[in-house]
Amino acid sequence: MKRKININRPEVDSEEIAKRKDFDSVLKATKATGKPLIKKTWFLSSLVVATIAIVTTTVLLNKNNVYQTSINDVNDSLVLEKFYKTEEAKPCIAPPIEGLNIPYTTYKVMAENGGTFEFKTGSTFTVPKNAFVNQNGTILKGEVEIRYREFHDMVDVFVAGIPMTYDSAGTRYHFESAGMLEMLAYQNGEQVYMAKDKSIEVQLASNNSDPKFNLYKLDTLKNNWSCLGKDKIVSTSTKNEFTEDMSHEQIVIANNLKELEIKKSTISTEKQNKVSTLPQLPIEPKKPQKSKDDFYTFNLAVDPKEFPELVVYKDVLFEVGAENKNFSKSMYDITWDNAYIKNGTVKNENYMLTLQKGNKKYDLIVYPVFEGKSYDNAIKTFQEKFEKYNSALVKRETQEKQIEAEYQTKLAEIKRKQDELERKWKAEQNNQFNAMDTEQKVKRLFTMNSFGVYNCDNPMSYPKGANYNAQLSNNNGAKLLIYDVYLVDKSLNAMFTFTKNPIYNFSYNPQTNNILWTVEHGKLYYLLPEDFKSLKNGSGFATIQLKRVEQKFKTPEEMKEFFGI
Repeated sequence: MKRKININRPEVDSEEIAKRKDFDSVLKATKATGKPLIKKTWFLSSLVVATIAIVTTTVLLNKNNVYQTSINDVNDSLVLEKFYKTEEAKPCIAPPIEGLNIPYTTYKVMAENGGTFEFKTGSTFTVPKNAFVNQNGTILKGEVEIRYREFHDMVDVFVAGIPMTYDSAGTRYHFESAGMLEMLAYQNGEQVYMAKDKSIEVQLASNNSDPKFNLYKLDTLKNNWSCLGKDKIVSTSTKNEFTEDMSHEQIVIANNLKELEIKKSTISTEKQNKVSTLPQLPIEPKKPQKSKDDFYTFNLAVDPKEFPELVVYKDVLFEVGAENKNFSKSMYDITWDNAYIKNGTVKNENYMLTLQKGNKKYDLIVYPVFEGKSYDNAIKTFQEKFEKYNSALVKRETQEKQIEAEYQTKLAEIKRKQDELERKWKAEQNNQFNAMDTEQKVKRLFTMNSFGVYNCDNPMSYPKGANYNAQLSNNNGAKLLIYDVYLVDKSLNAMFTFTKNPIYNFSYNPQTNNILWTVEHGKLYYLLPEDFKSLKNGSGFATIQLKRVEQKFKTPEEMKEFFGI
């Protein structure tokens, strides 16, 4: 629709206004038009729709503002307090990434008959007859659905959201696992329970025969583990003992990995040898300083072998520094028995002058200076020397960069081959573990008196080595709004849990392969073993920048492949 818009319309004069003051005629000309506007149905409908639109828009804007606040105000104490309370109120088992979890395998059993069942890893469990009751304690008949799953590495544990911390006598421990399972039971969609006088016998397949592990059950109400004592380790091997013999493929892989480690050491030595054979840089010339008025100077002969940086200049003097509180101008008039210099508090910048007469001895900080024409000559000499030095420095830096680039190229190729071999090793290990005959597997035997999560664990303290107060940031350097942070030691089947950001007393063992995981707004952030190696070993405060996983893992196996687990 076209509209006519008056811009800068001429002002109306007083005569025009007076002509149009007949308001009675205006009222008479106005006719009643029915219901008032506010009572018309179409008006009310439009008003409702408009109100809903306004409210919806406001809610969406407010929702967006809350999200932005959680991102931008990560240092706001009120925002953090609310966020932490929300995190701490989560259920005991809380998968951190939506849509990624360990699936259950379902078994059907007739409650009055019981039965023995086998999992794909070779684990078995035996259910006695009449073992199920409802919430009222009534023995159940008919078909019962058992939901079962196992967790054998830290990706399994992480995606399932199962806590791996254990509080005992006021001390918090972290678990190294030799195998974990969860078993639940349902009838007609309703959860059922185990009868008091019944128990399920479990033989959990494990690739760890160490007897140091205890048996624990997760108490989801107390959010802690209950220690149930020891499990029993058995093997049905024909040798009557558990062996961890490698397959032929694993032996080949292990030998190749050893060769690559030797090669890494070799190329590192080659790099050091190449750098050591480069021409040595000349001594960096120090720019001459002009003597100051009202400052005292000494004229001394210097040993060219001991102070080559001064020999290139002629007529150098030594000026007494202002920091010498013990200097008196009367010293200048004394004929000293002995005077000599040595390096001072800042090498190649100042020197220590020792003056001696009889039993008296004075140490003064002095600076090399020049006077008059000697200064002009010294500057000219400096410029010539510095130009040569700078040219040599640029040449050496170029050579060192070329040597380093060659080394990094070779190292990257070795690392690529190592990663490939480690993936093959892990795949071979998983294939053996999942496909080998039950006679070849160690099993950990225990009984279950109730359904839930059971874990064969070894409690551990935080690792030692490097220790920081660490702030974790994203790819752009912004502080992450996170609660749980998980450190995985690949040399152990263990996960260490830290909370909040920054992490106070964040510790890890720099001698092992570590991975760090945390989740912000459903997105997984991580730090790889090679990233840990770039961190400085020691203590203090560190800002650690994590990378974000851009792909969406559809299965835990995809995540394991991504992280080489």
